[in-house]
Amino acid sequence: MSLQVALPPLQRLGRTYDAIVVGAGPAGIAAAIYLVRANLKSLVLEAEQPGGKLNITRLIENYPGFPSTSGTKLAQRMAKHAETVGVEIVYPARVMGFELHAEPKILWTRENEYRARNVILAMGVQRKKLRIPGAADLLSKGVSYCAICDGSFFKGKDVALIGNDEETIADGLYLSGMANKIYLISGFGTPKFNQQSLERLLSKGNVQHFAKYEVTEVIGESVVEKMKIKSAHTETDELDVQGVFVAGEKTPIGAILANTGLKTDSSGCIMVDSGMRTSLRGVYAAGDLTCGRKYQVAVSVGQGVTAALSIIRSHAEAKGNQKS
Repeated sequence: MSLQVALPPLQRLGRTYDAIVVGAGPAGIAAAIYLVRANLKSLVLEAEQPGGKLNITRLIENYPGFPSTSGTKLAQRMAKHAETVGVEIVYPARVMGFELHAEPKILWTRENEYRARNVILAMGVQRKKLRIPGAADLLSKGVSYCAICDGSFFKGKDVALIGNDEETIADGLYLSGMANKIYLISGFGTPKFNQQSLERLLSKGNVQHFAKYEVTEVIGESVVEKMKIKSAHTETDELDVQGVFVAGEKTPIGAILANTGLKTDSSGCIMVDSGMRTSLRGVYAAGDLTCGRKYQVAVSVGQGVTAALSIIRSHAEAKGNQKS
């Protein structure tokens, strides 16, 4: 496939791009399409494969124009669209380091150094996986890391919700209007949600809280059928569930970005203005790592487009100033 670009060592060292997009998920692909169509020298660096987390999303039914599609198919169509307009996506090419204060900005992968006047960070979030038997095998078959994405598939069913922070409570409130029963498993640690938030969730009437319990196994043949839980003082119990939602397990900003000087909020999300500009000049962020309101494809696409338009306008203004 022509999107796969094999780069000889050091081939890119002498070239400075107008913009480099880090991440080829929905936000990154959308941004790149706009940048290329505006005739800006652009490049996308993707750590795994185009589409990002779409590639592990079983079904999408809320993206305009696609009443029902798999994440894989949507990812392929986005990548094909990008290829058609001339977007260059290098993958696998994991960015290992940044110098975002430099002019131009410098990015390093294991093989190459890249330079750009502008950078759009669109790598998504790092998800702390539920590392128990059955969790990986049943991912997208009842195990989900996004309640607002997949909750509608479990209307009238019994589900588990695993987490111990305010985001967990928010996910529980969302699911409580759909699920028949919610088993909240908050683990052995001290909860990070406050008591008032918990009471609000429990007041919904269909939520049972298992405090000081943890999940030890997810069970099912082709889909989730039940899970095992235990406390420090009891034998293992089994709960019949059709879905297992893992909440509060998202790390928006990775270690390689932690020391760049980017301004983040208390939860580690990169802070941006209405044009997706970060606290660093020439650096933009889009998609999940801005915590763009519950990790929605449509939101990520919109943020990617907004970031690209900000760069396009800035480039046009700079050219106009040079002429004057």
